[in-house]
Amino acid sequence: MPRRPKTSQSEPADVAAQLLLCHGASAMCVYDAQDRITRWNARYPEFFPEVAPLLKVGLHFVETVRPFLRLQHPDASAQEIEAGAAAALRRHRALEGPVRYQRADGGRWLELRMFPQPDGGRIKIWNDVTAQQQAAAAAGDRGMLELLTVAHVGLIVHDVEGRLLYSNARYFSEMFLHVLTSLPDMRVRGPHAAFWPEFREIFGGEPAYEALCSLPGGGRLPQPVTLKARTGHWFRIAEEDWRGGVASIWTDVTDLMQRGQALQAAYGEVMALNAQLRDRAETDSLTGLPNRRHFEAALARAQRLVDEGAGHAVAVVDIDRFKSINDRFGHDVGDHILTEVGRCMRATLQPGDLLARFGGDEFAAVLQVAGLEEAAARARSLCAVVERLCLQTTAEHAIRTSVSVGVAALHAQGDPAETMREADLAMFEAKKAGRNRVGVGR
Repeated sequence: MPRRPKTSQSEPADVAAQLLLCHGASAMCVYDAQDRITRWNARYPEFFPEVAPLLKVGLHFVETVRPFLRLQHPDASAQEIEAGAAAALRRHRALEGPVRYQRADGGRWLELRMFPQPDGGRIKIWNDVTAQQQAAAAAGDRGMLELLTVAHVGLIVHDVEGRLLYSNARYFSEMFLHVLTSLPDMRVRGPHAAFWPEFREIFGGEPAYEALCSLPGGGRLPQPVTLKARTGHWFRIAEEDWRGGVASIWTDVTDLMQRGQALQAAYGEVMALNAQLRDRAETDSLTGLPNRRHFEAALARAQRLVDEGAGHAVAVVDIDRFKSINDRFGHDVGDHILTEVGRCMRATLQPGDLLARFGGDEFAAVLQVAGLEEAAARARSLCAVVERLCLQTTAEHAIRTSVSVGVAALHAQGDPAETMREADLAMFEAKKAGRNRVGVGR
């Protein structure tokens, strides 16, 4: 066998000639520093028939990659093809190999080695290793052959000593080759912190992946993980013990994740819609205050708190002489008064209080207080703030109004409906006493 010259002292053409002598059954192509083809042997177009019609001196490497990618990925978009060609160019300039991959036409396996030259060019040599791959896969192991018939998934199998037995290179090529500038080295599987960082260019920055890289120990993953790749696809990686080694199974679950996200978004929309419907069902459409239904639920909660030792009271509020205002100025003015009276009373309340419109000109409140005296004082504040209102109806007319309020305290183990009746009677007593004042029940 001819002695191989030292590449650091030889011209690229001489090196190519020597390599060709050593690899007569191989395909060879030589590139200059600008990644343009300068020469090739007869085996090169046999290995890559899709490139044969284009071959000429000066053809750029990328122009040889595009037809290969279209063959490997027939469903890829033009944008994906260009991204794959750009990634292949980066690998062309950086990698030396050996790299094994499977072609789409017939499943031939090729092993590529790359030799950088002093002038910046590169020499590439491809060998057909299909027979070796098939022998390694078969090896008389029926169980392995059955494993290889699994549906379209990624498969990486290491033996008990961590040596690579098989990887579904076709799957990983289809899924990731167009985004990789370096290929994961899966030949040896060691501890998690050494093995999983090899896939950083696929998943780097994804929190679940970073957690995977920091797992202590080695062996198979304790439970499946779902990771989002830089391609935008989601992959579920599950691992099982296999003949003392580890079988790592990768499944594209993008559709499932997208459906799950869509369902989650739809659920959020339904919940938001339900909240809106609930709010509408419990809100007075005129004043925007809680309605009677909402108030009764709040009153029941307040009674439970009182049973546990808290202090609460209820107040019933009625606008004085409201019917005469409606009769004199019309319902539009009456509605305006209801809205403004509700707004100013609500602004007077403290955190933990609730004001609701019961209907007509009547309001009710749940007050968080220490005792009945405080409740009466708070009710007098409501009267005062309404008394100060001056509602302009026209340029010449303004309306002043007032409210009468009745308060009653909630008692432990008491009946909240009875407390409301006491507050209602106290409100009528306030009206009888002259209006714009507070009546106090027990």
